[in-house]
Amino acid sequence: MTIETAFGHRSGPLSNALGRIFSTNVVNTISVGVFSLIVLGTLALAYFNPVYNWDILAYVGIAVEDRLETAEEIHATAYKEVQDAASDLQFYKVTASIPYRVGQYENPEHFVSLFPMYRVKVAYTEAIKILGDVAGHVHATTIISTASAALVGFIIIVWSFRQDFVQGLLVVGPVAILIGYVFSAREATPDLMMAVFSLPAIYFVCREKPLFAAPFLYLMFLVRPDGILLFFALLLASLALGKHRLIYLGLFVACVFLYFPVVGSADHPGWWTHFYFSNIEYQDDMRGFAPAFDATLYVKALVVNLARTVQAYDWLMLLAVFLFGFVLLVRSGREISKGQWIAVIALTLCIGGKFVTFPLPDDRIYLPYMLPLLLVLMEIWRPVFSLSTEEDHSRV
Repeated sequence: MTIETAFGHRSGPLSNALGRIFSTNVVNTISVGVFSLIVLGTLALAYFNPVYNWDILAYVGIAVEDRLETAEEIHATAYKEVQDAASDLQFYKVTASIPYRVGQYENPEHFVSLFPMYRVKVAYTEAIKILGDVAGHVHATTIISTASAALVGFIIIVWSFRQDFVQGLLVVGPVAILIGYVFSAREATPDLMMAVFSLPAIYFVCREKPLFAAPFLYLMFLVRPDGILLFFALLLASLALGKHRLIYLGLFVACVFLYFPVVGSADHPGWWTHFYFSNIEYQDDMRGFAPAFDATLYVKALVVNLARTVQAYDWLMLLAVFLFGFVLLVRSGREISKGQWIAVIALTLCIGGKFVTFPLPDDRIYLPYMLPLLLVLMEIWRPVFSLSTEEDHSRV
């Protein structure tokens, strides 16, 4: 609906004035400006006001373990580096806020026993080691998070220009905050680094160029090996749509062969043991801990974390909104390529599979998949908020 149809033909002068004020070029500039401010604000928070959660202790410990001989030395070095960088309140939270953290602070052997669950994130831990030699290991996590946030913002802007949804950045910015963009940038977690690679991977999936997507998919996997779920989801989507089936099958098989050396070299305790630790009950000492699979505990963990997700997090509700919006786009007759169909189906399956296999409720866990899904929907929708021409409004 244009201004003329809403207010009648007497609105001609008003329409012309608003058309000049909110022309396509002006609204494009506003869109990029608003999104850039969100990115710049995020970078400032990430760099100057980072959040030190408990995980940073494990990552710093892994970064120095090759150079030290005993668990006591590793423990002392990791806690000292974090204490020097963190505020008193932050250090209290990672050492004394709950009994489990008190125990880890007091027992070096218990602390080191947790490393295999973190060491498996090969690319992230190696980046901390390399940057840590120059900037210090704690500051290295801040640099990685800040650089990842910057790269994610840059990729989103480039994607919006190349696929002509620049004005959609007015939607992408606030939704990205809800998905966990700002929070992830401030924490020492691999999620934003993973998104640096998942975004271009899905961009090339949409362009129906799976071989161009492949290197980014493997880099994403090396940041966190649960990325193998996206390989499997892409295979299922390609089989369903009959497009590039052999290529996605080959990519998945290669990832499976890569998966076992990665988890094996990290001495990872296995899916169920890790699941039990993260979703059922913390263990002070992981040495020799290998509980038998219990279907009742598994289902209970799913139900409890589903309730936590609905009560305190945004990703599940946003996923429902995304899928509802996709249905409306399909019903409205929007042109959707097979590559875009593969991307939407695969990302949806991957998000669901991620929760079913490891049901952590945090928004940041799903950010590497939610962000590209949002951008795929934006490139299908291509929203226009300018008031310049009737032709522009026909795209809304």
